[in-house]
Amino acid sequence: MLLLAACGMADTYVRQPSIDVIHYDISIELTDRSDIITGTTRIQVRMQTENASGMWLDFAYMDVDTLLVQGKERNFSYRDGRLSFDFGRTCAKNEIVAIEVRYHGKPQNGGMLIGKNSYGRWVTFTDNWPDLAHHWFPSIDHPSDKATVDVTVTAPEKYDVVSNGRIVRTVPLLDGRKRTQWTESKPIPTYCIAIGVAEFSISSPGDAAGIPLSWYSYPQDAEAAAQKFSRTGLALQFFGGLIDPYPYEKLAQVQSNIRAGGMENASAIFYSESSFKGMPVAEAPVPHEIAHQWFGDSVTEADWDHLWLSEGFATYFDALFYEKLYGPQSLKQMMAACAQKLNAYRFAHSAPIVDPAQVDPVKKLNSLNYEKGAWVLHMLRGILGDSSFFEGIRRFYRLYAGGNALSEDFQKVMESVSGIELNTFFRQWLYQPGWPEYHISWHWDAAAGEVELLVRQVQTTGLFDMPLDIAFLSEDGQEAHRIRITDETHRFRIPLRARPLSVEVDPEGKLLKSASTASY
Repeated sequence: MLLLAACGMADTYVRQPSIDVIHYDISIELTDRSDIITGTTRIQVRMQTENASGMWLDFAYMDVDTLLVQGKERNFSYRDGRLSFDFGRTCAKNEIVAIEVRYHGKPQNGGMLIGKNSYGRWVTFTDNWPDLAHHWFPSIDHPSDKATVDVTVTAPEKYDVVSNGRIVRTVPLLDGRKRTQWTESKPIPTYCIAIGVAEFSISSPGDAAGIPLSWYSYPQDAEAAAQKFSRTGLALQFFGGLIDPYPYEKLAQVQSNIRAGGMENASAIFYSESSFKGMPVAEAPVPHEIAHQWFGDSVTEADWDHLWLSEGFATYFDALFYEKLYGPQSLKQMMAACAQKLNAYRFAHSAPIVDPAQVDPVKKLNSLNYEKGAWVLHMLRGILGDSSFFEGIRRFYRLYAGGNALSEDFQKVMESVSGIELNTFFRQWLYQPGWPEYHISWHWDAAAGEVELLVRQVQTTGLFDMPLDIAFLSEDGQEAHRIRITDETHRFRIPLRARPLSVEVDPEGKLLKSASTASY
């Protein structure tokens, strides 16, 4: 069995087991050079239990004008980021209840950023991660409740609008504004629901694997955008072939004024405007954000404690993209860089990847979920072999596409595909801090033609049970052997063709570890 933390919902968000949001219809009105919005959000909610009589929505900072249930106005309570109301009756299981909230105000503390870009032009971008979507529309603002979405934006005619899914229509109005509607038919988490409004330069370079591509940039940065996004189609085709076909209707890459370097909004990825400055423009984090379309957007962590299923996957698949382009040495170098960054993280030896003690999702954006999460996948690949590993990845994706998953779900799939019991592997790498630290002493026994190895695990965070590759370099060449380290101290005698001149630990870089060697 896995540790209890793997099975429960350990983050602090309070679930409502009686309800499931299945669709949002969000309409927003913007006026030029104003940070005040007017909104109407219609929500379809499926009842998960019998006799549900009310619910709440996450909502903050806006003024609520009217709330309707099934078209009838209802009283509500609105305080501390929660909009609570009753249905006026009890509902049957699987009944769908229609809710409508009309509101206005100024979005605050993230969620929707309205103001000037670096060129002094007025722009509006949503910036929801992790739970700021409810700062601009009422929602169940947690990744465990995914929904389809329609987004309609009414704005001055000079502005272009980009959002999730496919564009439905753009309608000019008689007052100098236009109304643009987008629709996303696949369930996505609230943190991936996106709106971008600006005077864009829009490029449409064609399709990749049948998916329309486009990028939206500020006109002054159109050349930089063309350079930054030049391998979008290549990345889309690579991930589609390795995992499964791309899950959404289009892929738009968008320059924006968000705070992070990139945000993986489903089918409409936003990038910080600062990443377009200077030439040549860095490609990063484009492959990382594209990988998120599969892992994070389509397969979404059901609980913030399992964020590595999003960020660790995107980090590793980013590295796999460059392995495809430049070969195994590139992957080895990128994993070494991940290890170096993880080693510099101050909590690397004191906190595990799945860490219920850390209840702030923002603080989970750390090297444990990114770099160590990527290493979990890399080591699992080394243990299972490419055939089982990638078949397991594909099966995991297909089972949970459009839904949610926990780490235990991933473990079960990989065990099913490989036929290997993986409790120990996942327990030590997800729920135990640190990594193995090996002190290895060796001695050549000329009479026996054997090398004697003394291997000690010296980390204080608990023992690891892992295979370890050792290469012995001699004048006759290299001999490689795999040993298994499970206890604090192991002694091995290994026959060799010739006296070793040196010993190299994990020469192919398949294990997250630290190691020192000495002869005696």
